[in-house]
Amino acid sequence: MKTVARSSLLALALVLFLCLSLAFASREEVGWRRGEEEGRREEWGKGQSSSEDGRPYHFGEESFREWARTRHGHFKVLERFDDELLRGSVGDYRVACLDAAPRAFMQPSHYDADEIFYVKEGEGVLVVLRNGRRESFCVREGDVMVIPAGSIVYSANTHRSRWFRVVMLLNPVATPGRFEEFFPIGGEGLESFFRAFSDEVLQAAFNSRREELESMRGQSKGEIWQASEEQIRELSRSCSRGGRGGGSSGSSKEEEIKPRSLPSQKPLYSNKHGRMHMITGDECRHLRDLDMEVGIANITRGSMLAPRYTTRATKIAVVVEGSGYFEMACPHKTDSSGRSERRERSEHGREEEEEQEQKKSRGYRQVRAQIKEGSVIVLPAGHPATFVAGNEGNLAVICFGVGASNDEEVFLAGRNSLLKQLDAPAKTILFGEQGREAADKVIGAQTESVFLAGPQQQRGGGVSDM
Repeated sequence: MKTVARSSLLALALVLFLCLSLAFASREEVGWRRGEEEGRREEWGKGQSSSEDGRPYHFGEESFREWARTRHGHFKVLERFDDELLRGSVGDYRVACLDAAPRAFMQPSHYDADEIFYVKEGEGVLVVLRNGRRESFCVREGDVMVIPAGSIVYSANTHRSRWFRVVMLLNPVATPGRFEEFFPIGGEGLESFFRAFSDEVLQAAFNSRREELESMRGQSKGEIWQASEEQIRELSRSCSRGGRGGGSSGSSKEEEIKPRSLPSQKPLYSNKHGRMHMITGDECRHLRDLDMEVGIANITRGSMLAPRYTTRATKIAVVVEGSGYFEMACPHKTDSSGRSERRERSEHGREEEEEQEQKKSRGYRQVRAQIKEGSVIVLPAGHPATFVAGNEGNLAVICFGVGASNDEEVFLAGRNSLLKQLDAPAKTILFGEQGREAADKVIGAQTESVFLAGPQQQRGGGVSDM
């Protein structure tokens, strides 16, 4: 009996312990949830939830990988736009950068991708072999050029002391999001794609003996190596801004590819706070065929680009000069760990996912990141965003617009703000009779358009924060 009583007491004690533990746990959980809810209310009281690293829309230097490197230059490629929020709009595209030392020569090769490039710094000669002809171009800082997929290209830095730096967007045509480079001439540490063919095929194709084919092996020391001043001078002797060159004339119907100076285009917008230049499909048929446009925004030190969004195009922006930060309003798609809400919902079945899709959140996450030369930012269509230049110098951002047909930029603040088109009855409904005048005052207070005084300039001028 004593054993049974002792067992009963132990069981009762265990039950009481479990009940107390659950009570404390429940209270702690309620307190945690209350604290979380209060924190969320406080956060929304400030007007925003933020993502300070800018992911998945911002990419820093660590997101690039070396494709080729020698002591005379390097070629690096940005990781794929593989996040589900980007995959549908720009997942097929790749960003790459080329830096070449003075008198560096880049081996002949072709990509299975269309190439849209911008000369960020320096000057060079670029030779394109396509349509049975050779075209030689003199390119310099600020130039934009489109090179169709499959064109064999070789180039050189023609400057004696300055580096030749290029930013490019690649549009793969064989495998979405992946591209390859093919070298016809090999060398030390560089294999020619002809080595993949059998001897009998090569001998028949070139009508040459095997030992004669061996002479086709190049003497290069890699993909990027140095040529003599005399060789560079001879290479650039026939180059022009319009693409003169040897070989047959090719098809007269084919529009000539040539470099176009972006800074030489009439500014789309310009004032003391910045200027914007653009090349669209109207000026370049090759861009029109790719449904793209290329623009550059030069923002004066301490100034900002007015909050704006595009109606159709997704912008892939690359910082080519200076530093600052960007901010973007993004519908709540990710939690604090960066996981997609859509991905979380999929674990609970399609019905719940569809139900949640119908109950759309009205909240927005502030995506924000410090940016500097080399940073890459993706701005999806419809997402309001701004760039702010730092106080150390101007900020220059080159933008590749993907899906540019019938695109329009909508500015949300400034003299050309679309909000100014709200009619009086709508404003009365939105703000009330008394609030309408205050809203009109705020919407009409900014006298500049597109490029504005930045936050610190505003504070310095005595303008209070809203």
